[in-house]
Amino acid sequence: QYTLVTAGLTDGCDFEVTVDLAALYEAGLISEDDLGVTPVTVTYTATLKEGTTAGDYYNTAWVSYPNSETEQDKVKVETFKIDVFKYDQADEKGLAGAEFALYDETAIDQDGNLIEGATPVLEGIVSGEDGHVVIDGLDAGKYALVETKAPDNYVKSDTPLMLTIEAGIEPNVVNVKFANSKIPHTGGMGTMLFTASGMALLAMAGAVMVIPHSSRKKEER
Repeated sequence: QYTLVTAGLTDGCDFEVTVDLAALYEAGLISEDDLGVTPVTVTYTATLKEGTTAGDYYNTAWVSYPNSETEQDKVKVETFKIDVFKYDQADEKGLAGAEFALYDETAIDQDGNLIEGATPVLEGIVSGEDGHVVIDGLDAGKYALVETKAPDNYVKSDTPLMLTIEAGIEPNVVNVKFANSKIPHTGGMGTMLFTASGMALLAMAGAVMVIPHSSRKKEER
């Protein structure tokens, strides 16, 4: 008893639903007392387009009838973003190449650990040359940011970073700092210095041994 139009609209709408009350009356679905006072409820779901950035968006609805229309009803829909700064904790310089996965709070157990097999909201998130990575188009709520790969020569964090996005914040951005420390070096220059010092000690010991031997030969002659 209704028609749905989703194309060719010129009034800025994405869709229109038309209900023919006369047809409903003739079909016996409403009575004469219902005409003009029958509530009509339209329920629909909407999903943000891929690539939508953080901000406030509005769904607007109204009813048109011959020669007039109702006041427009607007509902605000908020979407947010998380700006993560990955940096070296020693000098606070940005680090590129860190990889993350984002989970909602249900993926974290009571001990603060990631539940095995949990499905991420988003994965494959990589920090840029300036150390920043932006995760956009998020709802308000609680999330867990998990580092899946550390930058080269840095220690990967195994502790999820819990985040909360509160509805109504202005601007629609949550800024987060995520530090890493370098992998401790047990080889390299330290080993080379130790080896060189050992060789010097051996050379000195050899000299001590040779000198008495040479002196002994001179005395025998």
